[in-house]
Amino acid sequence: MLCVMLLAGCRMPAEAEATATQAATFAPRLNLTPTIAIISSDELYGEDSRAIGETSPRLASLPAGAVLPPGRVGDSKRAVTVLLNAATSIGGELYQADELRQPGVLLLSEDLSAWSNFPQRLSQAGYVALVLQTDATTQARQVETMLQSLIALPSVDAGVIGVVGAGRAADLALLGCAVNSLCDALALLSPLSRDTLLNILPSYGARPLWLAAANNDAEAQNTAAALAEAAQGQTRTVLVAEGRGADMLRLQPALQDELLVWLQSQLVSR
Repeated sequence: MLCVMLLAGCRMPAEAEATATQAATFAPRLNLTPTIAIISSDELYGEDSRAIGETSPRLASLPAGAVLPPGRVGDSKRAVTVLLNAATSIGGELYQADELRQPGVLLLSEDLSAWSNFPQRLSQAGYVALVLQTDATTQARQVETMLQSLIALPSVDAGVIGVVGAGRAADLALLGCAVNSLCDALALLSPLSRDTLLNILPSYGARPLWLAAANNDAEAQNTAAALAEAAQGQTRTVLVAEGRGADMLRLQPALQDELLVWLQSQLVSR
């Protein structure tokens, strides 16, 4: 106790004495970092440097891995082309909505004119419609590229996408959508390849399906009936008097109303 009270007069044990702290030694840097001169791309590559690595704000805003939006070609303001791969492109038309982030609809057929005024009606109803012309060489896996091109457009709500296929392109649409979750709803006008489509249909799951066929088209009618019976989700089947594929929309204008009402019931912005 005495030592505690008279702390100033007590000597600490030798082993408890604080040891001297070693100070860090600093040496001057012999090789200084050189100064880097910043020059512009014009100075580096010349005045015409537009195609040499310059950033486009529009493309830089796309998510990683996104496919570029359709590029405009031709004289029509609606004309577009989509690159399916390095050597293949597909032509079509783009109908933009007036507002941003609207549901998108991809329309596939072998004849753009067969859609009549349906793409315009989709645009007027508040959808972005990308109409593409397929052919016998178009592959089901390329539907992925078409969908990515659609959702890359700034005006499209990528979470609300419908696909409408007509004739041979109806088969293509189901084959592509069955393995792609971007398709929220699928409409098929005159599907044809019954056995092939029935085989892939389970992969489409319980997503909604709309089917149309003509009474005078036994192949399409039988295929539509088989798909409707095997479908897991909500299904709507419409039979009309005549026509095949998108041409049915021209021959029976009321079918346009039917399809538009169905799309509006399925494609609701989240």
